[in-house]
Amino acid sequence: MPRPPTTITIAPSRLALLVHGLLALGVVALLADQAPRWMAVSAALVMGAVLWDVARRRLAGTLRVTPRPSAAPDWAWRPRGATDWQSVRLDCDYLGPWLVGLRLDGRRLWVWPDSSDAASRRVLRRWLVALP
Repeated sequence: MPRPPTTITIAPSRLALLVHGLLALGVVALLADQAPRWMAVSAALVMGAVLWDVARRRLAGTLRVTPRPSAAPDWAWRPRGATDWQSVRLDCDYLGPWLVGLRLDGRRLWVWPDSSDAASRRVLRRWLVALP
């Protein structure tokens, strides 16, 4: 009997924003200590704009994997707020214990620990390990 499709909900990560914000703060603090004030202020403005853009463009939605007998599974993505599934090509760039790096049709998607519940991340890892 074929396995049913599995869906995994992926939310925007606040942890990712925190890490990026702390790195930006470290760069600005280093510049404030070692560089002229105008450079530190301009770096703070640029880092703030970059963080705002990163926060605005984060992917969120539902990933669905449909197993096929003796073939690679079909992957589909439904953005948050949409009703239609879009068939996507999924590539796994990084598979670590806390972080998973995916490419959905070339778009980068990082799955952080707070992006999804532990059971869904475990299921996703099992599917990704089986990919060729």
